[in-house]
Amino acid sequence: MNRQSEFMVFTIELARRVGKLLMKFHNQRLKPIWTSPTHFKTKADEDSNQLIRRAIISRFPEHNILSEESAPRRKKSLFTWVIDPVDGTINLRTGVTDHFSVCIAFCENKTPILGVINAPKRKEFYRAERNKGAFCNDLPIYVSETKDISPILMGVDSGKHDRAKHLPYLKKLLSPGGITCFLSTGCASVPLSLVARGTLDAYLATSLEPEDMAAAVVIIREAGGKVTNLQGKEWQLGDKSILATNPYLHKKLIKFLV
Repeated sequence: MNRQSEFMVFTIELARRVGKLLMKFHNQRLKPIWTSPTHFKTKADEDSNQLIRRAIISRFPEHNILSEESAPRRKKSLFTWVIDPVDGTINLRTGVTDHFSVCIAFCENKTPILGVINAPKRKEFYRAERNKGAFCNDLPIYVSETKDISPILMGVDSGKHDRAKHLPYLKKLLSPGGITCFLSTGCASVPLSLVARGTLDAYLATSLEPEDMAAAVVIIREAGGKVTNLQGKEWQLGDKSILATNPYLHKKLIKFLV
């Protein structure tokens, strides 16, 4: 077993444990803990974060950790674990949709090389390693082959900061010659995963955190997709924006949105 596969075995087991934890909190109307005027967390976020951090520190104490729910752990390593203990907290808390997940990515420098997303209510478990393909519930997945903008179904999100920044892009997308329909569910990882499996044709967001995106980036790339920021440069840690789709649509969408 090579080193990267060892990381995957560890991550799969950890994500499954967290998925079981999240289902215990589902639709429980947990008390919100407000961390900013536009963002809150719950006990589910805290317990999930603690479980993941403890597991990583115990197994890989020399690695960095970047988490949405705690201060970064910096160890001067080339390797960084990027985790979102609960993506879609509002959906987990209220049960309004099944779009919530735990996201765990493993990055070398600023590039995600392994990603796992467990959406337990949907019973969907996504995983990918660099150069080894992408899978949902152990079946290979691929991005859509749609080549025209007009018929596509697209995910569009703002993020919790600068929440109106996506509106000019959305206005353009809904103009004549633009997309058919869009969805926004308060969760980035599930729509991004649906791009990887070809259910959604594309996804755009303007102001997300890397923890929301990193795991999905490698999954989409391994499913044959192209993932960049909104300037068209290959996505890497530090980017706030994202455009994910198949290579044909990516060229057209970048040109359409400029």
